[in-house]
Amino acid sequence: MISVVIPSYNRRDCVRSLLRSVFLQKETEFEVIVVDDCSPDDTVEMVRKEFPQVKLLVNERNSGPCVTRNRGIREARGEWIVGLDSDVTLPDPHLLARTRRTFTEFPMVNGLAFRLLKPDGISEDTARWWHPLPIGEFADKRFLTSYFSGTGYAFRRQAMVDAGLYPEILYMHYEEVELALRILDQGGSIMHCPDIAVLHHANEVSRRSEVHVYYKPRNQILLAVACYPFWQGVAYVLPRVAYQFSTAAKDGHLRDFKRAMRDAVTKSRALLPSRRPLQTATLKKIGRLRKGLIP
Repeated sequence: MISVVIPSYNRRDCVRSLLRSVFLQKETEFEVIVVDDCSPDDTVEMVRKEFPQVKLLVNERNSGPCVTRNRGIREARGEWIVGLDSDVTLPDPHLLARTRRTFTEFPMVNGLAFRLLKPDGISEDTARWWHPLPIGEFADKRFLTSYFSGTGYAFRRQAMVDAGLYPEILYMHYEEVELALRILDQGGSIMHCPDIAVLHHANEVSRRSEVHVYYKPRNQILLAVACYPFWQGVAYVLPRVAYQFSTAAKDGHLRDFKRAMRDAVTKSRALLPSRRPLQTATLKKIGRLRKGLIP
């Protein structure tokens, strides 16, 4: 069975549109779990009234996407997790069945990175292409990758659990990056699937400015502390922090940048006891993926 896990925050109409498209799915057994992160709108009431077949979980306090997704995954009963952000819709009524068949066809693959299209169903969502290969050449190709987007993906549930699920210390942003690295580090693989696509309606999250001026620079440092050997971590962090500093200075966000750096130091200390640098073999695998080579 497939468990569809949908985190929700203050997007009632988007959640309604997504659920309508999910319940048009055919040819496979699935359950739907919506985890609401204390939405101030009436998302919870809408789901209860219009979609009583949904397993609805409501966080006691606003906890962020990592905690919200993890709660849904922990409650899931399916062998496979399909994760969908609330601002997507499914254009293909056979998407879940296609996902199940792909996992069956590729038993050694742990995760599937869905193709992300704009609402026209044709244009690529270029802003969310973080794969190591250029979008112009590879958007319509199947390939192994070191990344997936939380906007639309599927994983074998056990692989996510074994990897530790989403890193909740990050709250939001870069959580997919770290989870992907952990999946690869335990010997797993992630495949970009151009034939499994969702439409991304790109409703901006609240606090979008805070994501860029605070969470991004902070979480880049936390990712390096958690995942990279010392010198690789330094090489990863230095150019990114320099860029974030220059951007903050130019845009008048130095106070936010300083707060991000202070919090990065504090949380890095908390991370050190559980720090698990990637294995050398994993780093080499990532290098090969960047060149389009099969590990």
